[in-house]
Amino acid sequence: MPELWRTLGRWPRWVSVLEPGRSTGFLIKGMQQVQRVGAMIATLNRTCEEMKQHIIAAKQESAPVLEEAVTLMERKRETESKQQLLDAFCQHFIISNEDLTLLTSSAEPLDDRFFTILHRVKQVYRDCEILLGYENQRLGVELMEQTTRNLDAGFKKLYNWIQREFKGLDVEDPHLRGSIRRALRVLSERPTLFQNCLDFFADARQNTLAEAFHDALTGSATGSGKAIEFSTHEPLRYVGDMMAWIHSAAVSEKEALEGLFVSDADAISRGLSAGKANEPWARISGRPRRDDVEHDEDESEDGDAVFDGRKALNDLVDRNLAAVCQTLQHRIELAVRSSGDPVLVYKIFNLLDFYRGTFSKLLGEESILDRSITQLQSFTLAHFEEVMAEERTAATADITPHSDLSPPIFLATALNQFADIGRARGAQMTATELERLFAAMLSGVLNACAEAAVQIPDIRRSDIYKLNYLTALRTTLDAVTGPVPVVHVPLEKAGQEIHSLRDQLVQYLATTLLEDSGVSGLLQEIDSHHDPDGRRQWLMGNLDNAAQQLDEFLSSALMDAQDSVKTLLDRGLANHVVTEAVERFCSEFDELEAVLEMVQTTIPTEEGDDLDGPVPALRALYPRTGAEVRALLS
Repeated sequence: MPELWRTLGRWPRWVSVLEPGRSTGFLIKGMQQVQRVGAMIATLNRTCEEMKQHIIAAKQESAPVLEEAVTLMERKRETESKQQLLDAFCQHFIISNEDLTLLTSSAEPLDDRFFTILHRVKQVYRDCEILLGYENQRLGVELMEQTTRNLDAGFKKLYNWIQREFKGLDVEDPHLRGSIRRALRVLSERPTLFQNCLDFFADARQNTLAEAFHDALTGSATGSGKAIEFSTHEPLRYVGDMMAWIHSAAVSEKEALEGLFVSDADAISRGLSAGKANEPWARISGRPRRDDVEHDEDESEDGDAVFDGRKALNDLVDRNLAAVCQTLQHRIELAVRSSGDPVLVYKIFNLLDFYRGTFSKLLGEESILDRSITQLQSFTLAHFEEVMAEERTAATADITPHSDLSPPIFLATALNQFADIGRARGAQMTATELERLFAAMLSGVLNACAEAAVQIPDIRRSDIYKLNYLTALRTTLDAVTGPVPVVHVPLEKAGQEIHSLRDQLVQYLATTLLEDSGVSGLLQEIDSHHDPDGRRQWLMGNLDNAAQQLDEFLSSALMDAQDSVKTLLDRGLANHVVTEAVERFCSEFDELEAVLEMVQTTIPTEEGDDLDGPVPALRALYPRTGAEVRALLS
C-alpha cells in the first residue's frame, strides 16, 4: 500500500503532460481504479486478519499434536538407530543356525566354509571381551558362554576329523594332504586336543610299524623268503639287517611327516601360545610328557615353551618307533646272549655304536631309540666281558710254560682277538673304551703269564719267557696303532717292561761270559790282594791256568751265548742282547789287560830276589789281547 500512495503522489507530474480534454476523464477513471484497489486491499486485509485468527486458533489447537509428532519422530529415529545397532550386533555376534550346523555337525564336510565360520566364531569370542567392559555385563557373559560352547564343539569336530584322517593316512605319500596340515595348525590353539591327536597318531603308527617290522622279520607279508630271521645263525648279519630296516623306516617316517611340523612350525607355535590362555589348567594338571620334563631349557622369557618344529618331528618319529625298539631290544639281546664268540660279540657292539651315532644325528641324543641302543651296548659289552672271563678261566687252567719258552696259546688267542677288535673299531675307540677292552681281554691273560714266569726257577729263562710274551703283546699293539691312536699307552708300558727285561738279560749274559772266561775271577783276586808281592806271586802261579781257561772259553763262547738266547722269539732282540753282552765282556777284559800291565810295572828286580833268572812278563803268561778277544767273539 505505501508503494501505491507513493505512485499516486507523482500523478500531477505526468497528468500535466496529457492532453487537456482527456485529463479529467482519465483522472476519474484512475480514482475509480484506486478506490477499487483500496476496497480490494481492505478485503485482503480482512481476509488476512481472519486467516491470521484462524491460523492462531489452528496453531493453538495443533501445538500438542505437533509436539507429540516430534516426540514420535524422535522415538522413531531412536528406534531405527537401535534397530540398525541390533541388526549390526546380530550380524556380527550371532551365528546363524546354518553356520552352526556347518561348524558342529559331523555330518557336514570339513571344508573352507568350516574354517571360515570357525575363524568368525573366534573373532566373536574375542569381541565379547569388549562387551564385558560395559556396566551391563550379562549380555557379554551369556554371549561368551554360548560362543565358548560353539568353539568347543567346532574344535571337537576338527579333532575327530583329524583322528579319522590319521587312521587312513598314507605316510608313504611324499605330499601329505594340505587339509591335514591346515587342521593341525588350527587345532594347535587347543594344546590338549593337539597333543591327544599326536598321541593317537603315534599309537597308530606304533602298531603299523611294529607289524611291518614283524613282517620283515618273519617274511609273513611278502612271502618272498627274504625274512631277516633267516640270518639268525649269523648274529652280526642278523643285527645289521634289523638295524638297517629300522634306519630305513626312521628316515622314511621322518621324510613323510616333515611337512606336518617343519614348514608350519611358526604357525603351530603361535597357536600353542594362544591356546595356553584358553587352557590354563594344562600347565599344572596336564600329564607330564618326556619333552616337557627333559627340555625345560626350551622356554621363552615369559615361561612359555617354545615350539620347535624339528624337535617335535623327531619326537613323533621316535615315539612311532617305540614298539619297534622293544622288539629290537629283545631280539638283539637273544642274539648276543646265544653267541659265545667274544670277537663276534664285540663286533655287534661296534655295529650298535655306529647306528647309535647315526640315530643320534637323525633323532637326537635323548630319543627312545638312542637310549635303547645305549642299553643294548651296555648289555653287549657286559656279555663280552663275561665270555672273555669264561674263556680266560678255561684257558688259564694250565699255565705251565712250554719248554721252548714260547708264549702260551691262550695269550696268542687273546692277542688275535684283541687285534681283530682293534681293527674293527679303528679310530672310534676312545681311551676309556681301550682301557676297558684291555682289562677284559688281556689283563687277566697277562697276569696268568706272569704267574707262569714265576714258576720257572731259572731267572734267565724266566726273563726270556717274559720277553717272548711281551714281545708278542707289543707286536699286536703295533699292528693296531694306526687305526687306534690311543693304544700308545699300553704300548709304552709294554715297551718299558721289555727294555727292563732286556737290560736284565744282557747283564745276566755278560756276567755269565765273565765267569765262564775266568775274567771276573782274576779281577776279584787282584782286587783282594792288597800286598804287591802277594798279588805278584798269585798271578805268576795262576795266570797260566787262567789263560788256558780263557782259550777254552773263546773257542765256543759266541756260540754258547747265542745258544743261551735261542728261545727268544725276537731274533733281532736276541742278537742285540748277545752283542751288548759281548761288548760289556770286552770292556771288562780291557780293564783286566790294563791291570796286568800295571802289575807288570811294579814287579821288583833287585839282587837277592828268590826268582831264578829273569822275571817272566805277566803278559807272556796271559797273552790274549782285547783286539784278539773282540775278533774271536765277533
